[in-house]
Amino acid sequence: MTDTITIPKEVPKDSALSYEFLRTEGMKLIQKMAGDTWTDHNIHDPGITILEQVCYAITDLAYRMEYDIQDLLGSNSGSTYDNLYSAATILTTNPVTLLDIRKMVIDVEGVKNAWIEKAVPETTNVPGTMIPKGLFRVFIEKDGLFDIPGSKIIAAVREKLYASRSICEDFEEIKLLDTQGVRLQGIIEIADTVDDVNEMIATMLHRVGTHFSPRIPFYTLQHQLEKGKTTDEIFDGPRLEHGFIEDRDLIHAYRKEEIQTSDVIKEIMDQPGILVIDKLALATGTNTVKNWILPLDPSKTPILDIDGTLAQLSFTSKGLTVSIDPERIKKIYNQKRADEGSRLVLLQEKDIILPETEAPKLEQYYPIQNQFPMNYGIGEIGLPDTASTERKAQAKQLSGYLLFFEQVLANYFSQLANFKKLMSFDGEDTHTYFNQNLLDCVPGMSEVLGNTESYISYLQEMTADTAKGLLRKNKFLNHLLARFAEKFTSYGMVLKDATNDQDTSDKKLIKDKTLFLKEYPTVSACKAKAYDINSNSWNTRNISGLEKRIALKVGIEDYSRRNLGKGETSGLHMVEHILLRPRKSYPYPFTTSYTPFQIQRFENAITDEFTRCIVGNHALQSGEEIQITGNEQFSGTYTILATGEDFFEIKAAFQESEAGGVCQRTPDIRYYLQSAGIREFAASSKGANHVFCNVGMHKLQVGDTIEITQTENYYGVHTVVSITPEGFDIPIPFVEEEVGGRWMSTTAPEDPYSLQVAFMLPSWVERYQDTDFKKFVALTIREETPAHIRTNIQWLDQAEMKRFDHAYQRFLTEIHNG
Repeated sequence: MTDTITIPKEVPKDSALSYEFLRTEGMKLIQKMAGDTWTDHNIHDPGITILEQVCYAITDLAYRMEYDIQDLLGSNSGSTYDNLYSAATILTTNPVTLLDIRKMVIDVEGVKNAWIEKAVPETTNVPGTMIPKGLFRVFIEKDGLFDIPGSKIIAAVREKLYASRSICEDFEEIKLLDTQGVRLQGIIEIADTVDDVNEMIATMLHRVGTHFSPRIPFYTLQHQLEKGKTTDEIFDGPRLEHGFIEDRDLIHAYRKEEIQTSDVIKEIMDQPGILVIDKLALATGTNTVKNWILPLDPSKTPILDIDGTLAQLSFTSKGLTVSIDPERIKKIYNQKRADEGSRLVLLQEKDIILPETEAPKLEQYYPIQNQFPMNYGIGEIGLPDTASTERKAQAKQLSGYLLFFEQVLANYFSQLANFKKLMSFDGEDTHTYFNQNLLDCVPGMSEVLGNTESYISYLQEMTADTAKGLLRKNKFLNHLLARFAEKFTSYGMVLKDATNDQDTSDKKLIKDKTLFLKEYPTVSACKAKAYDINSNSWNTRNISGLEKRIALKVGIEDYSRRNLGKGETSGLHMVEHILLRPRKSYPYPFTTSYTPFQIQRFENAITDEFTRCIVGNHALQSGEEIQITGNEQFSGTYTILATGEDFFEIKAAFQESEAGGVCQRTPDIRYYLQSAGIREFAASSKGANHVFCNVGMHKLQVGDTIEITQTENYYGVHTVVSITPEGFDIPIPFVEEEVGGRWMSTTAPEDPYSLQVAFMLPSWVERYQDTDFKKFVALTIREETPAHIRTNIQWLDQAEMKRFDHAYQRFLTEIHNG
């Protein structure tokens, strides 16, 4: 029974809603503070009248504060709860587990069931046969109720999988399984009480068909709530288009390798009207008939062969053969399949939608002067024109005195009306104090003030962006961050250390916190999501969720994938090693040697559009990029089109050239992952014939061999003769003019692809020159990266970043096109 909505007769005695309580508390304060000078506390005293009017106004304020929270946060702009994310928005996540991925695939139109299996890592003695960790194989069972070509289903599944792929994971195979028809053979005795034999047989066969190939049901929000599930349980997992899938249904619908006759018998006997089963067997193909266990083809999914079953399954009743109508049975059977296949779910059945509300006029203020008795001569009634000048002056004096109370009360109403702004992270408003102009509200106010411009300036000064106000705004944002168990404490500390102007750093911190909160559904649910290989990835915001989260936490506002080497103020690139594994879309093998070599001469190739470069012995391959320098006609970057024992060809119009040139491979991104920068070369303590390489942290041992590149004097492979925590010595004469280069170990890692990422950051950017901020960025990267993934952080100078940008963009293009 619905409770009747009534106004309570009694107001809480200790509440601001109680006028009597407020008046009593006010009298206590008067007696305490002015007990010796103010002794007349009767109702005719003007001070008591003022107290009563203020108390009444406070009850109005308290009443508005008691509004429901949806009214306090209401908006007249059309979207009431912009900063209150719905359950489906904030609680769902990008797929994490194999069951999550499976749900995403089943959610695709035309898919009945799917199975996700790990590609088992293994290493053999044959080069290039290693399978990295993080690879999956996807097997799809097509839904026969949808007339969708298999190629379109695979394309839709691929698109959805790569749009929700986790970092350091990829899909080795996405395969649509063929069907394998299974038929029943034998004799079934039915009761003579069955009214409709055809209906009963169709229902029984539907039970068997569902056992062979169960359909994963989708549930609505109402279904889940009726089961007693909590909100966090319902919305745990990925957000689906067709409703909710339960884990237990997926677990029970495992991929069958065999069908046991005993299970089929149980399904048949559970059908009312079935009495006895005689000589039941399972059959597939032409010759395979099994009485107990029917092995299945692992490349197919079983379905009930309805025509074969009706042809070889007999029905009797009391020893007499029962006549059946196969066409009617198939019609009923197909209708039952169609009924269970409907899975259209409306939006309100997939999410908790809060009702729209219109914000009440919380800020509207009615002056207390308008409620004073007429004999005071103030408010809207005022004094008659016949009143004396002295009387009018007294009324204005009282009105001016009351303006203090009016302004304080009106500001409180304004503060309450703007509560939604304090709890919001939408917009650039940094104000935390709010007030309102009373010139058009309080009668005769402009006459009392005299100078209204000063009054307006005073109101503006009250809400200006002062250091205290910015601190308060940051505290409000900290509260909103804490609701999501997030904090910006460390970033705020290093940001203030790196900025001279406190207000500038505070505003920057507010801006970064606001942007993080706006993007929070993505940076929270998709923190382990990789970038979408199927979409364009350059000059777009198609980056991994981890990159986006790290960028926002370190104050990088523009986190799009772009050319950082052009002098961008900040940014980062993340490379997933698993994408670098050998594949068709990346045609040339990784080579660790990038030493330049001489081009002896240029010759005309088959046509004038191509040029042949004679270089002697080389290891170049078609598809690689090379850079030619030292020759005016052919200076530039080219893709190798063809190779021979002592030459390679490029697409460039042949020109007569007396001089040769210098050729060097363009490093691919794997080079930057396995190499590290050399800070400086210094004189070695071992003598003039040795040089010390300052590289920072390393894991080298004496006797290890390393390769140095991108230098003029130290190119080549060297043996480490001594080590320190900061670097190592190599036996080569020291050259003072050399600035720096890159080095790498000549020993290839056993598995360079599994569960590894590399971050490329611009070392020349001003904010990264601060040591503490640089350490903070590295710490943030390691804290935010999932614990099972190994990180590699590379700080590149501007020249290195330009080369890396070129190699990375080329790699992403090949991955996308492949």
